[in-house]
Amino acid sequence: MKRDLLKGGEVGHFFRGNLHCHSNRSDGLVDPEEVVGAYREAGYHFICLSDHFEAEYGWQITDTRPLRDENFTTLVGAELSSAPWEERDAYWVTAAGVPLDFEAPPVDDHAGAIRRAAECGAFVIMLHPGLNNLPLAAVDGLPALDTVHAVEIYNHNLAVAAHPDGANGAYMLDGLLEKGYRLLVNAGDDAHFGHPSDRFGGWVEVYCDRLDPEALLRSLKAGRYYSTQGPSFRELLLDGAQLRVETSEAYAISLNGSGDRWQSGQERTSEDGGPITRADFDLAPFRGSYGRVTVVDIAGRRAWSNPIWP
Repeated sequence: MKRDLLKGGEVGHFFRGNLHCHSNRSDGLVDPEEVVGAYREAGYHFICLSDHFEAEYGWQITDTRPLRDENFTTLVGAELSSAPWEERDAYWVTAAGVPLDFEAPPVDDHAGAIRRAAECGAFVIMLHPGLNNLPLAAVDGLPALDTVHAVEIYNHNLAVAAHPDGANGAYMLDGLLEKGYRLLVNAGDDAHFGHPSDRFGGWVEVYCDRLDPEALLRSLKAGRYYSTQGPSFRELLLDGAQLRVETSEAYAISLNGSGDRWQSGQERTSEDGGPITRADFDLAPFRGSYGRVTVVDIAGRRAWSNPIWP
């Protein structure tokens, strides 16, 4: 039986969004109106303004609802931390879809806010695990990790600024997937508007029937989206153990997992080095684990599918 992994058999459109950025309501440099205006003018359809929900910023949720219009919407959200920032194993999340009256956590239970956000229906993304070199060995003791929906595989601001090697979250994503966590993938900007290149470099394309915050959240939780620096997925069609992938023009299309299945990775490129737009893969070697597709274009930009569990 064929399954459309990208669109879920629904009728809709792809909407471009960024789920990780900041304004001067926390440690960003410009007003929320300027952040939204910049993303709207860049062709985005929605953002989640994820200002830090911390004591030093007054435990505030930035209200972006007045900035919505018929062609652009916002998910009300915030960036939460699992512990005080100086703790070695602290991690951060975007919680997209929290209520505006979200309460501050007790001083000794930062992670409780992450759990409450998930219970309120938020889409929870672990952010930039490479920023503080969060060790994979520590994850079994991380509080509220079971509430996380996705891991940020690429953080654009880190990639182009002071910590480029910290931009890659694939080590954490694949490590958790190998441990059995059912997680999705995310790419985001983490824009603070501190320099001209810290934005519009990593985003999600969400397939949804309408541009509505609640509908977008449902599609995100269902995995009806992909993450990208530029390349596009056109189709992810699963037919038994066969996966058909159609994309924008690419240099390579790869299917890989991790752990003891790394030798089962499969890559498709053209013989003459020209662009390709389709690849067919056998998922049988990944049965009992997972695989995920990465597309690389001629400029080296990537797009990432969500994991596939054959």
